[in-house]
Amino acid sequence: MNKKTKTALIVALSLFGAGIIICFCILISVHFDYSKLADSFRVGVNSEEKVEAEHVDKDIEANGQDLIFNLSSADITVTPSEDDMIHISYDNTEDSYFEFDEKSGSITLTQKGTRDFFLWTINVQDTEGKVTVSIPVGHKGALKIDGASSDTSVTGLDVGGKFNIFSVSGEVFIQNCACKTLEAGTTSGEIKLVSLNTGSIKANTVSGGIELSDISKSIPVTLASTSGEVYAENVKTKDMGVHTVSGKMSLKNVSGQTVSLSSTSGSVLLDGADFGEIDFDTVSGDIRGSVVGKAEDYSVFTDTVSGSNGLSSHKERGERTLDFSSVSGSFDIEFEN
Repeated sequence: MNKKTKTALIVALSLFGAGIIICFCILISVHFDYSKLADSFRVGVNSEEKVEAEHVDKDIEANGQDLIFNLSSADITVTPSEDDMIHISYDNTEDSYFEFDEKSGSITLTQKGTRDFFLWTINVQDTEGKVTVSIPVGHKGALKIDGASSDTSVTGLDVGGKFNIFSVSGEVFIQNCACKTLEAGTTSGEIKLVSLNTGSIKANTVSGGIELSDISKSIPVTLASTSGEVYAENVKTKDMGVHTVSGKMSLKNVSGQTVSLSSTSGSVLLDGADFGEIDFDTVSGDIRGSVVGKAEDYSVFTDTVSGSNGLSSHKERGERTLDFSSVSGSFDIEFEN
């Protein structure tokens, strides 16, 4: 694929991303029933149904079950348990209650509202709750959390299954955890991932920021945001992709084999980036900062229409590669000896 084709694709993807944001805003303004998009948000049950307000504690024998949480407004905190049991606690109220379902191989907790969906969306903050979960170390099952206006905190877990953590407007915080693979996503909430031992990481958001730090295992990493900032520090990867439309990208002490960076207008700051190959495609975004190695270690390929090019005089043909393309973006890279 030539550079002009790549640039055209970036523009097309940018317009597509902008369209998604506009559609999302319209859906919010008309109180679109998100329960039609996924079974996760099953609100709007019979408004005449009466629910008894009560606190509920569930103690379940752990045998490798997948844990699935479908939340509409409740925040969730997940930590290690001090025994071999799974513990789940929550509160049912007159406005919001939880359906618990235990089947062979899975445990599901789904939040529902006793009012119609229109009133639910208007008064969602009135029905806030909290779900607390503890899981034994070494549990083999997966953890899946889908939330609407729900903050998610997962800390200290060491499990054999996958993490799939998604929220519409809530924040996602995952720290000091081990799992098979990890995927996290939000619409407007921040995503913070710290000290993880996993096989791969994928995180994406529309307007929220993404922060990734202290990853010591060489794994594939993909981070994507439309307008939010993406920040990575002290991260070892195998192959890395970071993609934004207008969001800024910052990579500090990040290393790996290859990194692919793309944006429409988002800028890139590199601080000691240590990759065998760095690719950057943009329309008007700039890339600046420093890379590990001497100038002669790099083969440099640059293509810009009107942007300034601080690498235009680079003539070396080293084993490492810098490949930058833009319409009006500028290139300004220093080499660390």
